[in-house]
Amino acid sequence: MLVQTDSRRRITLPLNSGIKAGDALDLEVLEDGRIVLVPVEPVPRHQLWAWTAENKGAIVASLTDPRPSIVVESEKEASAVADRWAHED
Repeated sequence: MLVQTDSRRRITLPLNSGIKAGDALDLEVLEDGRIVLVPVEPVPRHQLWAWTAENKGAIVASLTDPRPSIVVESEKEASAVADRWAHED
């Protein structure tokens, strides 16, 4: 699709692009001059601690954990499960 910039270097994206007004986009200009726009979800500064490589790795590992989910109804049960799982590795 051909688009043209206006006097302020803006372009209009087609409706079927899935981009809505106010969406955040990461813009990258490649060495060959191509421009890539990637929709992103900004992370609030106070939540950045959760997005370190170490924490993201822990989240991925927890999602692939083969152990069955357990519903605990008391602090004592939670402590017993945590203690048991702590000694599995």
